[in-house]
Amino acid sequence: MKRSIYLAAALLALAACNKDNVKEDYSQYSLTVSPVITRATETNFESGDAIGLSVIRETGSFADNAKLTYDGSQFKGALNWYGDGDVTATLKAYYPYSSSFPASFTVQTDQSAGTSASDFLSSVKEGVKPTAEAVTMVFKHKFSRLNITLTNKATKEVGAVSLKGLIPTARIDAQTLEATVDANAAAAEIKPFGSGTSYSAIVPPQKAAITVGVSVAGVDLTDNTLDATLEAGKSYSINVIVTDTKIAVVLAGEIENWGEGGEIGGGVQFEEKLADGYFTYDNVRYNVVKLKDGNWWMAQPLAYLPKGKTPSSDPNDGNGIWFTYTSDGKTVTPASDGKNGYLYDAATALGAEITNDNYKSFEGAQGICPKGWHIPTRTEFFNLVGLSNKATDESAAPVNENAAYYDKEYGAGRITTLDADGFNFAFTGCVIKGSATATGSYNKLIVDSSVSTVEAYMGKPRMNYILSSTGYNATATNIQFFALMSTFTSVYKEGRLNVPFSGYLNGTEVRCIRDAQ
Repeated sequence: MKRSIYLAAALLALAACNKDNVKEDYSQYSLTVSPVITRATETNFESGDAIGLSVIRETGSFADNAKLTYDGSQFKGALNWYGDGDVTATLKAYYPYSSSFPASFTVQTDQSAGTSASDFLSSVKEGVKPTAEAVTMVFKHKFSRLNITLTNKATKEVGAVSLKGLIPTARIDAQTLEATVDANAAAAEIKPFGSGTSYSAIVPPQKAAITVGVSVAGVDLTDNTLDATLEAGKSYSINVIVTDTKIAVVLAGEIENWGEGGEIGGGVQFEEKLADGYFTYDNVRYNVVKLKDGNWWMAQPLAYLPKGKTPSSDPNDGNGIWFTYTSDGKTVTPASDGKNGYLYDAATALGAEITNDNYKSFEGAQGICPKGWHIPTRTEFFNLVGLSNKATDESAAPVNENAAYYDKEYGAGRITTLDADGFNFAFTGCVIKGSATATGSYNKLIVDSSVSTVEAYMGKPRMNYILSSTGYNATATNIQFFALMSTFTSVYKEGRLNVPFSGYLNGTEVRCIRDAQ
């Protein structure tokens, strides 16, 4: 009897073992896609929208341009996974679907009924294994968007708006799903969507000489052409002032990454818990503090890495983002972990090319901060410390003795005073590069007993900048932005803070401030 029991138990164990060794066959599961996207309509995908999906394994293509249709929450179709759950694949998807992969895509020249049909989006996701769950894919705009705002000062009726000089066709790279303008295609007149004072149009990314036309009482009025470089996924503002006899047109420049959160928010997690004194951004938790100026500030440096950017330890490589460092006064040792944030040049921090023509257009820009936060302005720094270098249109350096942390003895802010309220000055140092041809370098100066009596500051970088979004001036070789700067001398031994300026190629700390509510 006991032998029978033992034999039965052994057989059951063997059966269980064999069952555990059997791999699950994933070919029974449908391949579905859960999209993350903000469309041109500022809504999500709509039921009935379709994408083309390709699945590529190392051994070759598993699926080419399979049609999946949106049901209100997911894209679904007749496509099932391959069976082996250990094999990874790259998923490539685009919208709107075409029966054959679109080697080119042309926007509608008449977008007056809406822009959705002209909105080309794509998503690429690597390292995906078969799953019973929907695969989350982040779709990004591959074209540019123009937002036109009319200021009507005419006494007559304002009619149609048009855009000329724009090529409507782009070539689509089958590997990357990126769009580049078809240089062989002819420019066309595009009718934007909208009415009254607000219009918009979607066009391929391109360099173009744009002419805006507005009809006033049946007469077509135009202004000088606008030279513009339109980048994929970016939204641009065109302001048009209309009178009875003429119009004045200004390209205000790139105003934001397209869509809610744009390139920063797409796929990047952000959770704000002010009551608990922090937010989490791209899987990094940052402490925040409400200071006496009434604003919420980051209480530590930003350590966000924009897509495609890798921090560098070589300040002369033009990388745009560098590791912070320590110094003994003679040599520097770059960090390698980002725990004290990174140093950014202005273009990286503000998320756009900086030129002599646009450097004053970034006031209060979100830049690489999370949605709802922005790069501080000169005024916001000034309202903290009460002293700034003068702007180009000011006769003297402004002083505000009523600023939240103005110290009369220092004639500016004092680091120890801000830190007492939780600012947590970080001593990140700076990269100095005076022009595009200059040699970049980490600043080696450190705090020592000759300039400070604060033990906690000893041996830390002496020259520190925190970037503002306010442009100061531009020369043939350099563009400068206002920045919060530390000064240590035999007089300012606890660290003086005021708002001078820093070159746009310098590497500086970034702290974000919350948007006014």
